[in-house]
Amino acid sequence: MRNLRSNCFPKPKMKSMRPYIFTVAIFLIFPNLSEAYLDPGAGSYILQMLLAGALGLMFTIKLYISKIKSFFRELFGKDNKDNGPEK
Repeated sequence: MRNLRSNCFPKPKMKSMRPYIFTVAIFLIFPNLSEAYLDPGAGSYILQMLLAGALGLMFTIKLYISKIKSFFRELFGKDNKDNGPEK
């Protein structure tokens, strides 16, 4: 008995990736020359973006560290209200 399912759904043909990889390699090896001008303001803008990113990252890390510390302080804190003797 023949397998009818194999005739209904033929295997898709896979295209080779070699032409695409070759094309990308050619563009990376032989880039076009561009006549670009970077004015002095561009360098200060790039520096400003790097500093802003670094400060934002440090603030985010500080925020999460303080949240973690406060969680453990509440969990293991020396709170005598709940543990002390009642009068």
